[in-house]
Amino acid sequence: MPTPLNNQASIRYNYSGAGTGTAVSNTVTTNLLDRYTLAATKTPLSSTFRPGENVTYVIRVENNGSGDLYNVTIADDLGGGADTPLVYNPASLRAYVDSIPVTISPVVQGGTLTAVLPAPLPAGTPAILLYTAQVRPDVDFTLQSITNTVAVTANGGSAAGPAVTVTPSPTATLLRDSYAEVTLYKEADKQSVMAGEPLTYTFTLTNQGNQAADSVTLTDQLPTGFSVTQVSVSAGGATTVLAPGDYTVAADNTITIPSTTGKAITVPAATVAAPGIATVAITGTVAGVTP
Repeated sequence: MPTPLNNQASIRYNYSGAGTGTAVSNTVTTNLLDRYTLAATKTPLSSTFRPGENVTYVIRVENNGSGDLYNVTIADDLGGGADTPLVYNPASLRAYVDSIPVTISPVVQGGTLTAVLPAPLPAGTPAILLYTAQVRPDVDFTLQSITNTVAVTANGGSAAGPAVTVTPSPTATLLRDSYAEVTLYKEADKQSVMAGEPLTYTFTLTNQGNQAADSVTLTDQLPTGFSVTQVSVSAGGATTVLAPGDYTVAADNTITIPSTTGKAITVPAATVAAPGIATVAITGTVAGVTP
């Protein structure tokens, strides 16, 4: 940071024999520039995160002094803590000095990503680093934000010159996104069935997100010859048997559940203990089934 040099003058004077007077000048400020000074910022390209997805960060380092900086080192803690929530994507780092690409081979050790500029950073020159990291798929469900800090250091004038540090260290914070993420799994209660025997298809809807999935519509093209006798929906410990008017079966035997918004399927949000789950069961009889 520049050091302000403030200067103010005053005068005393005499007049008409015994008369005296004084006056004070205005203040003049001159900024004394540091010979070695370093600035840095860190910016995520998104403001939210989801487990398992990638996030991208941009780190800008600038030599604001009048002398070259050596050993410019950027150390990012990848979210900090014993179990860092971010995992660096190998070979994703891109670096530019004064808009010219440079090659850097970063090192990840103890949960910290460290990159060193390959040459001194000249006065007045910026360097930009971009990298991507994956949010761990198994990140703690209670984690509502990820804040990671980048420490930037250098030596002024030579490799053994005085230490130069960015203070305070730049940080970037991502907030957990609000979302529903539902997967679907289908199974039958029998591997083999005789014509006329009941057969039940069970659909498990699993929500890994932190918001409930509302107004879910399930569509399934049932085998030819399969006649629906009952449809039920279970969620939150309650089971509802749908009336025939609450679902539709088209001419090609495609069933749509539900047929009205009043019977909409909701898949609960996940909790710390378990994902949110809803199940749909379709029971019917088969006659001359064509798989």
